[in-house]
Amino acid sequence: MAEASVDKIRITADSCNVDFKQARRLAEEVILGMVRSPRLIAWIDRKRDLQQALKAKDNRKPNSPHDSAVQVDINNDDYSFIFTETE
Repeated sequence: MAEASVDKIRITADSCNVDFKQARRLAEEVILGMVRSPRLIAWIDRKRDLQQALKAKDNRKPNSPHDSAVQVDINNDDYSFIFTETE
């Protein structure tokens, strides 16, 4: 069985008090420069101990083996956002 390919990007924001919305906006800005048509498929908020895997519109699992993804980690993994490219 093939494994999904995940590239990781680590970002340290200047402010130590980055909240979830700011971290998500930063991750989206970074990913737009790398992926033509990104789709957020999962996120982790370790500060609040929350996480969410988002359901794909076509009912495929977000981490299907044929998908490649980019994971953006903010401030030493306080927040992580996983994006894939839409077709």
